[in-house]
Amino acid sequence: MTDTRIQYSSEAAVTMVENRFDLVLIASTRVRELKSGHKSTLGSKSGPVTTALQEIEQGLIGREYLKRVRENARAGK
Repeated sequence: MTDTRIQYSSEAAVTMVENRFDLVLIASTRVRELKSGHKSTLGSKSGPVTTALQEIEQGLIGREYLKRVRENARAGK
């Protein structure tokens, strides 16, 4: 039996964010949004984890995104 899953390396995403811990926070927050129905900025048909990492790699999502999400959460939005 062959394994059909694709291995995905997030090294480019780490490079964009410059910190693995922030990468985990940003990606997990974005994955939750994608799973709850938010649209991808890429129009990707990949799963939510891969899509979130690709958005980070392309500079579409980053630390500013995480700050905005946190501010919205504090404001009760």
